[in-house]
Amino acid sequence: MIMNSVGTFILCLFSLLQLSISISAQTVLTLDEVLLDVKEKNYDLKAARQNIEAARVMTSKYNRGYMPTLNLNGGVGYSLSGVKNVFNFNFPDISIQNIQAVNGNIGVGSSYLLYDGGQRDLRNDKNEANLDLANLQLNNIQQQLIFNAAQIYYGIAQAVYNVDLLTESLEISKERYRRANTFYEYGNQNKVDVLNAEVDVARDSVNLISVNNDIDNLKWQLNQLTLKTDTDYEIDTSFNLMYQLAKVSDLQSIMIEANTELISLRKTAALVEFDKAIASKINAPQVVANGAYNINYQKNSTKSQIDLNRTNGLNLGISANWNIFDGGQGKLQEQLVAIDQENALIDLKNRENQLVSQLNRLWNSYQNNLLTLRIEKQNIETNRVNFNLVKSLYENGQQGSVEFRQAQLNLINAQSQYYIARTSAKLLEIEMDFLLGR
Repeated sequence: MIMNSVGTFILCLFSLLQLSISISAQTVLTLDEVLLDVKEKNYDLKAARQNIEAARVMTSKYNRGYMPTLNLNGGVGYSLSGVKNVFNFNFPDISIQNIQAVNGNIGVGSSYLLYDGGQRDLRNDKNEANLDLANLQLNNIQQQLIFNAAQIYYGIAQAVYNVDLLTESLEISKERYRRANTFYEYGNQNKVDVLNAEVDVARDSVNLISVNNDIDNLKWQLNQLTLKTDTDYEIDTSFNLMYQLAKVSDLQSIMIEANTELISLRKTAALVEFDKAIASKINAPQVVANGAYNINYQKNSTKSQIDLNRTNGLNLGISANWNIFDGGQGKLQEQLVAIDQENALIDLKNRENQLVSQLNRLWNSYQNNLLTLRIEKQNIETNRVNFNLVKSLYENGQQGSVEFRQAQLNLINAQSQYYIARTSAKLLEIEMDFLLGR
């Protein structure tokens, strides 16, 4: 009864495993294709590009302060009035009622800023710097997304390596189960060996199903960045390690110059310089040229002495305004900007120090992974020789199933540790690339 239940369980596992690892005509998705999809489709990048457009609008000719203003005004009116005059002498009184009049006016005016102490040019330069900063922020977001996508991509590659190892392990366990069952039928082994083999087949099957599920989950994480709608694709698991011959001092120099976050902080400090210059000119005199042309018209009724009144005129002028003393507000603004400037430089130096420390930690971990790779490569060969020896002894009945399983697990663990170290080294390279602004 127990044997039938175990056999049924094994059959179900085989069926589920076959379903989970079945791949039909899947395309290979390369890392370059992933990164291209991220750059073209990701919503965060689309939002960042909109910020660039907004910053570009602020640099247009309509916001530079060199365009004159022009306004048109006009109006019409109607009036109904009366007059009554009573004199002290023997003059007859005057009384006129229902005096009607229609009036209208139209005018055009223009003004142009001739001089403001250079504030206009400083604001334009600041807007150009803001546009540069928006592009830097886009690049920073793009690099962060590329870094995240590459991490997930190579995480899938690691899981695929595990699938290969577990698939091989499952085949070995299934072969061992068949041999144990055959030996049991001929009385060469006891029932315990068969049950142990069955348990190992079940365990390897469950592990394989679990890893395949991990791959699907990682693919959906990757799809969140690339906006793909399915997981019907394979991963290119081949890659090379690029920094084995590099020097950390060279990488540090590159990072200081090319790291996008540091470049953005330098640009932020430069923007504060513009604020400081603008604050120093806040009380500068302003000279404005003005011009206007107006026409006024009034048509009176026959009861009025004047039938028609029309005036027109052109007015041109220059006005100046100089805020000699503003109660200390300008000085206060300069002091606040000076504090902001100092804070910007502190943030820059602090982040630079943090990134140098982070790069050194990554480099040490990278070197440890390279050393682990060399050790685990030798360890794989040692465990492979040991496994083949134990397997031969087991097939000849000179070694037990427990020793065979342990040799099998030792080989799988050595291979797994090698792949983990190799993938970890690649992920560290990607993180260093991110710090280097690549």
